[in-house]
Amino acid sequence: MSFDKFQPSTAARSKTAGMPILSELDMERLKRCARVPGASSEQRTLVEELEGAAMLLDAAEVPSDVVMVNTRIECVAVAGGQAHQWTLVYPDEADYERGFISVLSPAGFALLGARVGQMVECRPPSGLVVQYVVKRILFRPEQLA
Repeated sequence: MSFDKFQPSTAARSKTAGMPILSELDMERLKRCARVPGASSEQRTLVEELEGAAMLLDAAEVPSDVVMVNTRIECVAVAGGQAHQWTLVYPDEADYERGFISVLSPAGFALLGARVGQMVECRPPSGLVVQYVVKRILFRPEQLA
């Protein structure tokens, strides 16, 4: 697995929207991803912090406006208004050019558990803080059930 460069203090989530909501299954898979040899100590720490801060629910109970792993979303950068369509995936499926971002990348980590309308911020490898607003969920696998 390859992992994006990650800075621990930069995956800050907007505090105004409350705690992130995750499925128990996504949390278990994230913990496994954080234990692989390619994961950084910062990623492991963030996953541990997320586990302590998140509201964990059964996947069927996660509200339909929450970003989960394998969710396709549209978000907009606050500065400049550039729209992005991304699918949040596990690190081994990431392909930024095709719109698949790793849940352990700065943007992916910030978006995980966010709700439609929520603003999140992250610091990608460029070092500049970027804020995104989740505009809408385009697809979520649980929508098929």
